[in-house]
Amino acid sequence: MGVQKLREELHDYINNADERFLKMVYAMSKEYKKQPANLGYNIDGSPITKESLIKRAKAASKRVKSGDYISQEEVEKEIENW
Repeated sequence: MGVQKLREELHDYINNADERFLKMVYAMSKEYKKQPANLGYNIDGSPITKESLIKRAKAASKRVKSGDYISQEEVEKEIENW
């Protein structure tokens, strides 16, 4: 479903919603607005920021360039032992 269709359906829900639904959407919207734009969350629940993702990508690229990685075949063998 495209963004325009989502907007149309959400507007319809809101226009026909009861007070409980409106309060839930309002609370969720306020929390969403408070949060910095992030790209997901770490295992500990902290947000993954654009800056930390760039840092991780650069570190990974450096490891690959130095030959510090394992092949697909090695990964598949390791998976067999899980």
